[in-house]
Amino acid sequence: MEHRHWPHPAKAVSIKEIETHEEATISAYTDGSKYQRGVGSRVVIFKGSDIMARQKLKLDDRCSNSQAEQLAIHKALEETELLNRESISPLTAIIYTDSRVSLDSLHNPYSHSFLVKEIRKKVASLERSEWGIKFSMVKAHAGTHGNEIADRLAKEVARSEGTKHVFARIPKSTLYQEAEEEARQKWQREWTTSHKAVATRQYFPTVQDKLRSKIKLTPKITAVLTGHGMTNAYLHRFHLSWEATCSCGNEYQSMDHLLFHCANTSAQREVLKQQIGTWTASKQDLIIKHQKEFCAFIESIDFDDLQLGNQRT
Repeated sequence: MEHRHWPHPAKAVSIKEIETHEEATISAYTDGSKYQRGVGSRVVIFKGSDIMARQKLKLDDRCSNSQAEQLAIHKALEETELLNRESISPLTAIIYTDSRVSLDSLHNPYSHSFLVKEIRKKVASLERSEWGIKFSMVKAHAGTHGNEIADRLAKEVARSEGTKHVFARIPKSTLYQEAEEEARQKWQREWTTSHKAVATRQYFPTVQDKLRSKIKLTPKITAVLTGHGMTNAYLHRFHLSWEATCSCGNEYQSMDHLLFHCANTSAQREVLKQQIGTWTASKQDLIIKHQKEFCAFIESIDFDDLQLGNQRT
């Protein structure tokens, strides 16, 4: 809802919530449920101990649990409005819900989602018809008879198959999550099939690993993760080093050689092995499970000293 359509604060509907027990002619119990198999709402309306109305509502599977709770509240108000006024005196109703989120949204003057707006409009309509409408928070699964019935039936309709959806407004948050997941999957496909960044992919085979990583990049760590720079083999490719050999006698001073095999870094490597308890050849494990120790190991290596005397000027 656009800001320009928000009601003036002076005209805002007052949502009355009670925290202690009060008597009312009508008691409406509402509940919403979301499962892997579906989303459902249920309303049970009592006059005394008599059930006056029941409603089962099926929502689109991508709807949220909060929407199911709010749809049940809105339907309870609609069903209350349809009751025979002549048999109800006084015109008082309490809407019971176990959704603190829904009640907080109704109280929040800056909350203007579709269902919240519709609930407020229906409350205003009922109050213009001389109804006294109040809301009450009821603890879920606490043995309250009406709430237990609503909860059980909400779960039944959520799990039911073939029931027509009566509400299909997908939350923006869900659409954002779906778009983000789609982008991540596309990114992963491109990352997996790319012929570039081979060295980096050995440390981060999945995009999710990198997104979760809080690694602090330094020149040394960047060189290790990318395989670019700080080794004679790399510098020799660009004619910045006389030879690709390592001072330990190995013919090829690659980054893997320095990290995992070079005699010149054996002391630092032994410290790392003692710190992580068990040696692993998996680069992914080193950077994900043992990031702190592995980064300290990298920083302890004097790459400049290992290249000394081999660089061209």
